[in-house]
Formats: sequence, structure tokens, C-alpha cells
Amino acid sequence: MDFGRSPDEAAFADEVRAFLRAQPLDTFPSDGTDAGYGSGAHSRAFTRALGERGWLSLTWPRAHGGRERPMGFLLVLLEELAASGAPFGPLSGCLQVSESIIRHGSVTLQREILPQVARGEATFWQGYSEPGAGSDLLALQTRARLDGDHWVLDGRKIWSSHAGIATYGTVLARTDPASTRNRGLSMLMVDNRLPGMDVRPIRSLTGQVYHYEIFMDGVRVPREYIMGQPGEGFSQLLRGLDTDRFWGRFYKAPFLRRILGLLVEHVRAERPGDSLARHRLAQAAAEIAALRALFHRAAWLIARGEVATGPVSAAKVMADELGQRVLSLGMELLGPYAALRAGSPEARLRGEIEHQYQTAWGHALAGGTSEIQRTTIAVRALGLPAEPRGR
Repeated sequence: MDFGRSPDEAAFADEVRAFLRAQPLDTFPSDGTDAGYGSGAHSRAFTRALGERGWLSLTWPRAHGGRERPMGFLLVLLEELAASGAPFGPLSGCLQVSESIIRHGSVTLQREILPQVARGEATFWQGYSEPGAGSDLLALQTRARLDGDHWVLDGRKIWSSHAGIATYGTVLARTDPASTRNRGLSMLMVDNRLPGMDVRPIRSLTGQVYHYEIFMDGVRVPREYIMGQPGEGFSQLLRGLDTDRFWGRFYKAPFLRRILGLLVEHVRAERPGDSLARHRLAQAAAEIAALRALFHRAAWLIARGEVATGPVSAAKVMADELGQRVLSLGMELLGPYAALRAGSPEARLRGEIEHQYQTAWGHALAGGTSEIQRTTIAVRALGLPAEPRGR
């Protein structure tokens, strides 16, 4: 496996860099906070600028308005955006949902929503977790019943990223209460503007809002806004979680390389004789390179149509925990200045390390805890039993 870029991919990377040089990032207004995954804040204007260049539909079939470029071009785009610190916050969600609509969506969904995604006008939130159904999503209580040409949706979701600034949500609901836990579930596409939607912010450690809690009271969703057939939601969920873990963490390596570059410049200027700092930064550089290789191997498997659940879980665990280590190192290297936030007169590195450090600790919970990921690796990659056997 060669994870280097082909000549065409290298040329595309040059195109992306030229765009970023011509469009200074500080000229794009921010509409949502940076949650520390590497995708920066959310700027609707920046997302639209990507759409204008056809970059949001790079890999789509031409029948849906795409360019049918290989997956490698999408990896190049995300790496270049993350390396620059661009504000592309909800882009990974757009990638996942558009893929699902192309695969499972009705003609109505494909006709009405895909063009919005391609133009950068639609973003999404995930309606999976509930107050009593986090790691055990099958315990969810949200219900949807068919009433004529609409699904009537009642329930509550929590920890939904971007929900307050997104356009649509993909909501997992029980459409057949009489079925077993893993059957009778369906995925609905829900417009945030529908009556009965109540989206409430959850303030984070940083004092900013990234997650939301959503209350749905008699929300009438058009019948055609179901993904696939009723009862297929569980299989879509499993596929969606794999893609969420991959696309939601793929750009962590280039992001951490950018953070490492900031720390290297700080040590060069403030602590040039600190040999321990040099050794620790070198170790971080080696681990970041290994993280990139893990994700590119997972991407290689996905592009070949092979099952990548174990490799993706391994990459997610390493991404989340390496992020915590690198940012903890940054806090140590900045010393008494580490806790100063952006805007403070004496803040070092624009206060970015402090912000990213606080956000990093929730990453090992979001999208499936590290404990669950390790269980997945044990079962799917190592062939160990799912449950311990008695002696």
C-alpha cells in the first residue's frame, strides 16, 4: 500500500492550497464553535465557497451531480483544510449523510436535499443518543407513527453536534414498537424548521455551544423523508457509526501536525535548550505519522469495499487519546500561560492550546467511547468472544 499522493491528487492539493491563499480564512464569518476535532469552527460562507468549486460532491455519481472522483481526492481535501485551520466544522456530517441519501434515500430526498448539500446550503445533525440511550442506542424511546402521508415524531435527543445551526437532522426512531430491540427502527430526515422542533443549546467547558438537546413533539415528517424502508434503521445505524468514526476523525492527524508546528515554534523561541521538550515533540511527531498511516489504511479498505470496522475503531482510539497527549504536552510547554484564553493580552499561540485541550477530553466519549472501541477491536479484529466465558 502506497499512501503517497498520485500526480493528480498532488495537483488537486495545489489547487486547494491556492484557494486557501486567495481566500484568507479570517474573511469568513464563524457561525459555530470549534469542537477540537480538527475541522475548525463552522462557517456557512466557507462551506458555500467549497460548494461553488464542486468540492462537496467530488465523489458523487454524475447522475446526482457529482464528479465521480476517487475517494483519495476527498482525503486530500480534508487533509489540506485541516492543515490550514479552515472552518469546515460540519463537513464530515455532510459527507456521511449525502452518501446515505445516495445509497438509501427516496427519489424525493435525492432530488430535494442533495443539490442543497452540493451548494453548501445544507448541514446535518445526528439524532441517535438520548438521555437513557447513549452507548446502548437500542434503548431509545423516540417514536414515529405513520399518519397518512406523514410520520408523526415524538421524542428527545441529546449531544447532537451542530443541531442549532444545521438544516436537517437524521433521527433514529422506533416505527414498530412491537418488534425486537434491533428491529422496527427507522431513520428519518427531519427539517429543523418543522413545527414541534425545540432545539436547546448545551454549554461546554469552554463556555461555548457545540452540542444541543432536541425535543420533538408531534413533528410531522413527510412520508418520503424516510431513509430506505421502515425497519432498516438499525443496519443503516451500524454503517453510519463506522463512517462517522472514520470521517469524524480522519483529519485529526493533519490537525495535530498543525498544533505540533505551533509548539515547535514556541519551543524554538522560548526554550531552545530544552532537550526534554525536543524529545517529547519528536515522539509526538512519530505518533502523528503513525496515526495518519492508520487512517489511510482504513481508507484503503473502505475504497476497496472491505469491512473496516476494526481498523476504524483502532484509528479512532488512537486519534482521541493521542490528541489528549499532544494537547497535554502543549499545556506543559506553555507553563503559566497555558490557561489564558484567546483574547487575553498575554496568551501564547492565540490561546488555541487552552481551547483545544478542554475540548479533547470529550472526544473519547463522542461517537462511541474508547472502551466500546476496544471491545470492537477485540471482537472484530482479534476474533475474541464478545462476552467473557465462565470458567
